[in-house]
Amino acid sequence: MISGGKKIMVILTAILRAAEGKGDDVEKEFKKLALKVLKDPGAIAYAVHRAVDDPDKFFIYEQYESQDAFKYHQQTEHFKAYRQATRGLYSGQTEITFYNKVA
Repeated sequence: MISGGKKIMVILTAILRAAEGKGDDVEKEFKKLALKVLKDPGAIAYAVHRAVDDPDKFFIYEQYESQDAFKYHQQTEHFKAYRQATRGLYSGQTEITFYNKVA
């Protein structure tokens, strides 16, 4: 995405909850996915965190060079495989927030 001649970075966070007792399964799939995402064109950062006090809660931070890079990520075979492998492992709604870098 271009705005005023500048490339706009895509930054997002996601908070998600594994179904009770499924945190280890989700972590395993995230570990496989993260290695591949970081090789995607335009991927700058992809970090997955697990809550210390709640093993079923995850926080993900993603940063991409552009909207096109983010769209590419969503269409990769490894992202689709992750989605398939984790089907049924989550509970509730995922909270996703997009950010603009200001400093």
